[in-house]
Amino acid sequence: MGQKGQGEMDVEDIEIDSADTRGKVSTFTGSFHLRGRRYRFTGIAVMTVGGPTVGVSLQGQDESELLSQGLTKEQIDQLLAEVQRKIVEGGFRVSGEIKFSED
Repeated sequence: MGQKGQGEMDVEDIEIDSADTRGKVSTFTGSFHLRGRRYRFTGIAVMTVGGPTVGVSLQGQDESELLSQGLTKEQIDQLLAEVQRKIVEGGFRVSGEIKFSED
């Protein structure tokens, strides 16, 4: 990522509000704080031999809002990469129900 002030933003307070785990796969919803507002995302985590692989995507309206604020698609992708990294490293809190289902 670039230096602060060149498109990189501070993602704060990542919160997972629901998750459903089946075997080695978890799907979840959550949000993060950026520029005084919360943005919602959905995600998936897969446990692999080398550790978890996490992917998140913004909900459509939130991505549109960030684009209308002047962010580029590349900057949004960098933002999501930061959210994914923080989730993998345990930089989040859980505020809702976590379900564990049998296969």
